[in-house]
Amino acid sequence: MSVTTDTNVTKTGDTATVSGRFTFKNLPTVSLDQVKKPVFAYAGVADLAIAQAKELPAELTAYSQKVQARLAEVPNAVKTLPAQVKDLRGEVETRVAKASEQATELYAALAIRGERLVTQIRRQPATEAAIAEGKEAVKKAEASATAARKSVKAGEKAVEDAAKKIG
Repeated sequence: MSVTTDTNVTKTGDTATVSGRFTFKNLPTVSLDQVKKPVFAYAGVADLAIAQAKELPAELTAYSQKVQARLAEVPNAVKTLPAQVKDLRGEVETRVAKASEQATELYAALAIRGERLVTQIRRQPATEAAIAEGKEAVKKAEASATAARKSVKAGEKAVEDAAKKIG
């Protein structure tokens, strides 16, 4: 196996950058310090997780006491539930009515805005000219249709007359 050594090694502080072709003989070396840091970070994460897990029993005890205190309030809260439900029902009805009113107002506002836009478009000279051209085209088409009907009738009469002459 031949070894090519057209590699460039550039060192900056603790890091080394190697460029070129790599073989087993010219691979960059990694120092133990470069490997230690990620391992220490991993160990630090594990230690933090264990420390937080150690605090869990105390937190659970405190939370349990809070839950027991709140459980003592449950009978009173249950007694007030029907009134709360009635209030909530009224509030929901009010909010639905308000939302319906807002939707109606928005719909009306959008309709007014659209009507204004259409009116503006209709009043533009280009639109008025297009409408006039369209009306003129309709008149010409009607006149062409009338002329075509008349020529067809004249053609029918000519055919009938020719048929009478032939016999």
